[in-house]
Amino acid sequence: MARARSIARAKELGELYQALAPDLNPTVLHERVAAKARRAALTALEDRSSRIVVCVDMLGEGFDLPALKIAALHDVKKSLSPMIQFIGRFTRSTSAESAIGTASVFVARDPSVALSPLRELLREDADWDTILHDITERATASVEEISDFEASFTDTPEEVSVAVLEPKMSAIAHRAPGHNWTPERALEVYGDDRILDSTIAVNTTCSVAWFVVENRSEVRWGAPQALEQLTYELIVMYFSRTQGLLYIHGSNNTGDYRELAQAVLGIDSRPVTGMPTFRVLGHMERLIPTNVGLLDSRDHFNRFSMHVGSDVYEALTTADRQGKSQTHIAASGFRNGEKTTISAALSGRFWSMRTAPNLKAWTDWCDEQGAKLTDTSIDLASVMDGFIFPEDLTERPEGVLIAAEWPWPLFTGNGPGPHISYAGTAYPAVDVALEVSDHSPTGPFRIRLATPAWEISYSADFTDSGLTYAPDELDGHVRSGIHEYALEEWINRNKPTLFLAGDKMITAEDRLLAPRKDLDVFDHRRLTILDWAGVDIQKESQTATRETDSIQAYISAHLQQSQEFDVLIDDDRAREAADLVGMKIDGDELIVTLVHCKYSSEATPGGRVADLYELCGQAVRGAKWRQDHLAPLLKHLDRRTRSFRARTGVSPFEVGSIEELYRIRELAPQLRPRIRTVLAQPGLSAAACTEEHLRLLAGAQTYVHALTRGSFVVYCSA
Repeated sequence: MARARSIARAKELGELYQALAPDLNPTVLHERVAAKARRAALTALEDRSSRIVVCVDMLGEGFDLPALKIAALHDVKKSLSPMIQFIGRFTRSTSAESAIGTASVFVARDPSVALSPLRELLREDADWDTILHDITERATASVEEISDFEASFTDTPEEVSVAVLEPKMSAIAHRAPGHNWTPERALEVYGDDRILDSTIAVNTTCSVAWFVVENRSEVRWGAPQALEQLTYELIVMYFSRTQGLLYIHGSNNTGDYRELAQAVLGIDSRPVTGMPTFRVLGHMERLIPTNVGLLDSRDHFNRFSMHVGSDVYEALTTADRQGKSQTHIAASGFRNGEKTTISAALSGRFWSMRTAPNLKAWTDWCDEQGAKLTDTSIDLASVMDGFIFPEDLTERPEGVLIAAEWPWPLFTGNGPGPHISYAGTAYPAVDVALEVSDHSPTGPFRIRLATPAWEISYSADFTDSGLTYAPDELDGHVRSGIHEYALEEWINRNKPTLFLAGDKMITAEDRLLAPRKDLDVFDHRRLTILDWAGVDIQKESQTATRETDSIQAYISAHLQQSQEFDVLIDDDRAREAADLVGMKIDGDELIVTLVHCKYSSEATPGGRVADLYELCGQAVRGAKWRQDHLAPLLKHLDRRTRSFRARTGVSPFEVGSIEELYRIRELAPQLRPRIRTVLAQPGLSAAACTEEHLRLLAGAQTYVHALTRGSFVVYCSA
């Protein structure tokens, strides 16, 4: 039996088996096969006139054919239990086993399985008894902390289990006058009749309590005396003795819960309100305000106004001189390399757009925000000065285009994704490079879509419809699912992000994101000079022939001498993550080194700034891989390493192997990523570097550091 993931895949495999073993009369079974043909196929299996059946899933539970003793899983099941059941059907003992032989299972290597317990289960010569025991133990350990947390609650309402609670990431903090609290006193505030089952669920070990309040009110569409509206509000309290703060979450998001806090902490408790609440915006990178509320103390007829999009700049910059104050600021940015949202209000409430999967996750989030609320070193003026305000564009801004990048969802999707075709050859969009073909600071943006088989030139300029992309000559096509588009139509629906020198970028919404003040220049002393003896600085790639006088080969050898890697991968070709990608597990960290190389346009080192544009562009594009805990990067590398060997006949691994990469993929979700970005350009002379060079490097470093929080190294010539 050969298992396929879909009907189309089953048909493809059926043709393959027919070509390889026509004497075994392969047959294909799936839900669309007519009943008569299905019966004929099953009869052929039973009388052994057919020895191979290709199916989309396992045959029905009532089906029994002991002669099925070989399973070929071309597409692996992702869940443990169905996989074990499937394989178990082939390994059952039968009276005819001595004649049939021992059951065998062949499983195609699937990179996604590396992130599940199936990875160990499907290893060659695996001891299933031991592995299943270990899998169970690990699964138990992974939820043990949450289970213990939830099990530590005292009486809970009969109708509500703590395990189903998923509060929004929002809270109001109150300063505690001491180290004690009495959560049961919430009953005095709301009354036994309003609290569901008159029950306050209290965690006996973690200072967390929760309860449900019944709120009755008149219906909104009238005032019939016999009808009232009943709603339920979840209230969660968490008392952090180390921070001296009580966090209160109310699902209604109304009020400051001052009376509740005073009841459980004491009359001297005080809410954290006013400007200190905005400290939760601290320790964030590339904060972009998404909406701002203003309160005008002088205009009684128009006291409150809300500003969104590009309008937030006007809201914040004119607030002080017009006697206005910010009632709230909602923003998005990066925290430890991960994109997140954070918002705060003068009323004391702070929140994120996320939902907590459980109460433990909510308390952890409160601890993170509380560390900022109590950090008096956070300078709110500096935080707000660091805001990046989106500017709606109607014309091309001045600046050199250094890179273009596809929308991030293309890299995070689980399916095959859209394919771009030209002249009869198609490539996945994620494998089509976007290269800058013109570094002019004015005029249309010019890029080319490049693959090993073809290139398509595009220009982008502003029209009445915004920034509009158009092919310079012949155009390609895009297939996405069952739909097919002209490339021009698709690219204008899925606009690339454009990166300009000086840490500026243009988003898919035609908005310019740029720092509000000039960046400091890159410190000239941080340029690392190497001796490039024996290197042809006009030869960037080592290619499949492993040319030792190339920049890539030299820097690979240099890095292997100066640091350790579990894997060092050659990813040099269109749509590379980097020319070289190194990984090393160090304790609880996964250290990733992204190496970008650039050849020289001339035979001797110098100060040619044009040579630096592309290298800085590669660096800012590479910063994206820190997101989603490196999962898209690891998926990219697995796919690329397999295709590299098939294409070139040589291994892409400078250090390590595919097995080591699989091990890293398996452990990555439990590790903290640390990114090191390396730029290698022997054609750049440190002595010839001007302020223009250093500002270009500063812009790239600023963006890369914001997204990765990692180091930034530049190798050059003297």
